[in-house]
Amino acid sequence: MKILLCHNYYKTRAGEGLVFKHEKNLLLENGNDVQTYTRDNIEINSFPVGKKLTSFLNGFNNTKTQNDIDRIIAENRPDVAHIHNVFPLISPAIYAALNRHKVPIVQTFHNFRFICPNGLLFINEKECPYFLKKNLHCIKNKCYRQSYIYSAWYSAILAHHKKTFKEQIDRYIALNSFTKSIFVKAGFNEQKIIVKPNSASADSSAFNENPENYILFAGRLSQEKGAFTLLKAAAKVPSLPLKILGDGPLENKIKKFISDNNLRHIELLGYQPQKQFEKYLANALVTILPSECFENCPLTVINSLYLGTPVIASRTGGIPDFVPEEKAGWLFTPGNVDELAQKLQMVENNKEKIIKMRPKVREWGVEQFSPETNYKRLMKIYEEIAN
Repeated sequence: MKILLCHNYYKTRAGEGLVFKHEKNLLLENGNDVQTYTRDNIEINSFPVGKKLTSFLNGFNNTKTQNDIDRIIAENRPDVAHIHNVFPLISPAIYAALNRHKVPIVQTFHNFRFICPNGLLFINEKECPYFLKKNLHCIKNKCYRQSYIYSAWYSAILAHHKKTFKEQIDRYIALNSFTKSIFVKAGFNEQKIIVKPNSASADSSAFNENPENYILFAGRLSQEKGAFTLLKAAAKVPSLPLKILGDGPLENKIKKFISDNNLRHIELLGYQPQKQFEKYLANALVTILPSECFENCPLTVINSLYLGTPVIASRTGGIPDFVPEEKAGWLFTPGNVDELAQKLQMVENNKEKIIKMRPKVREWGVEQFSPETNYKRLMKIYEEIAN
């Protein structure tokens, strides 16, 4: 099958880019003819002032995208196009261009950006209650980049292309049932939304039946990821070592908290390359995801379960789909320090039992998130709209 994969990279690399790369390689390995169309927001840094100003208009409809798509289709017409992100350089112009050539479109909902400027449905350190209301709350609350101007710009793009997103796309991939329910509430056609999680990308041979004595957090050090909820809970269980991978805006405050409270059992390891990250996942006793925003399909959780490492996660967004209680891990109320501390104490008190869980956790992870399973689900979606 001829497949056109499209993605607009963010300046700060995110899970979307990893999924794009992984699915591209998966399709190629299975003999498909894969073309890619990508832009990178790092390009904006080199734009002269005039071009940066026009890029605000191009965010609505970029003529370069239309011309590029016309050329790609003329040279090697794809059977289907799969789009991951279009903001802001590719722009929603890509949908009209593909529609004009009658190329079926699949769109993955990696976040909530089609209905929320910051993509998180999270504002002022809490869940956003406004996303279904037609008002200026996004601008008023500076939802995007904490800027009135950027928030107005992005909100205008979403308003201008409201019908585009709902009418010019043939299938949507929601990464969990919660995300699907949100988009259905926002007026998207339920029949067009297929639930398919991301697949694991970790090396399956890294499975370890005898983990080391530590729990692991791997992610962005930010408020919405529940960093301080974890730190406060971990402080209550000093006998259980915690390793923290990643960086972010709260890094210095976290270092200070650890130092001020003499938390010698907590180790900050910073950003780690993918292979080293996977090694930490495979060797951890348990992985922790204390997010306080709506998580979609975090690769840390998917890869952790695929490697047989149980997960303690907040009961938010799509997480309950991925972490069935007692089978793959345990859930707690987002932001509840005492409840998370109880889960950590449970781990400390039941290490042998938790280690014995690992083969079953691995079995669940492979069943749900293996590349082979993902490929079959992906091709079924493509074939349904290409025929």
